Amino acid sequence: MTTQPIESHEVHSRRMLDHAAEMIAQGDRVQASEKIWGAAAHKVKQIATERGWPNVSHADGHSIVRHLASASGEQDIRRLFGIASDTHQNHYEDRLSIDELADRLNEVHTLISLLNDAHQTLPADLPRPTDRHYLDRHGAAG
Repeated sequence: MTTQPIESHEVHSRRMLDHAAEMIAQGDRVQASEKIWGAAAHKVKQIATERGWPNVSHADGHSIVRHLASASGEQDIRRLFGIASDTHQNHYEDRLSIDELADRLNEVHTLISLLNDAHQTLPADLPRPTDRHYLDRHGAAG
């Protein structure tokens, strides 16, 4: 049995952006890193959910991002999602400065805007990702 999140992924993404800004203001690099990544990941989960695409792992999120970037022609989506993913690693390594995290938070704001644009302008019936790894996990689109 699957359960619905208490908050929608969209709301959770926005809250994580706000929390990341708060953590940066407080100088908490580790928590800011996790919130920055979480905002990006929840935005991708929102889009996947609304499109009916499976998204149960980090690998799925990366497949979905590659697919949206390719379909929209907006390659900055891939680059910015990579930055968000690298920021997640900082949660464990604490190597980025507060200034670097503030820059990354701004980049994730841009990423979310680009994801919104792609989601709104791409056809509602856009097929789900078809890369080999995604298909290995979820089978052929049906």
